[in-house]
Amino acid sequence: MIGIVDTEITKQLDLIKTFANELHFKEICQFELNEKLENIPWNNLMHSGLYLIEVRNNENFELFEEWVNDFKFRWEDKSYLKKFTPNFKLKRIKAHNELKEWIPLYIGKSKNIKTRLHGHIYKELGKTTFAMKLLARENMKQETFRISVINLQLTNYDAIIPVIENQLRNKINPLIGKQ
Repeated sequence: MIGIVDTEITKQLDLIKTFANELHFKEICQFELNEKLENIPWNNLMHSGLYLIEVRNNENFELFEEWVNDFKFRWEDKSYLKKFTPNFKLKRIKAHNELKEWIPLYIGKSKNIKTRLHGHIYKELGKTTFAMKLLARENMKQETFRISVINLQLTNYDAIIPVIENQLRNKINPLIGKQ
């Protein structure tokens, strides 16, 4: 009996993965950390789904390797390490070989994207909640970030969203995160 259930779940997971490969993030806004962040439309983020945070290539470098080495050096400054913040993933860095206008930093999921993104931006370094803590990173103040989302209101959120998130993470290869 369990073998039948396992076979059926495998079929459904394959359907979810196929669906995930057809999804596209919708750009919501761009922001800089040195402004009041007033252009983030928080009311448009009050839903469940997935979010993507990207950083704009500042065009100071010609090669991706040069850009990522500089950004990684600043991101992993000793002031920010071991502060419940995500770090770079070598396998995801290796998946990129060209320097594009927007570089994917982080993909996440949440039942309330507004609350989760607010934490990624405003959470203080001393807090134990795992987040990017962007405003606390003084060396990121001149960067431009972009938020994009996929709105997915699902009854079986806890079963489906992690599969979609993993599929998109493997496709987009954000540079930082737990996975």
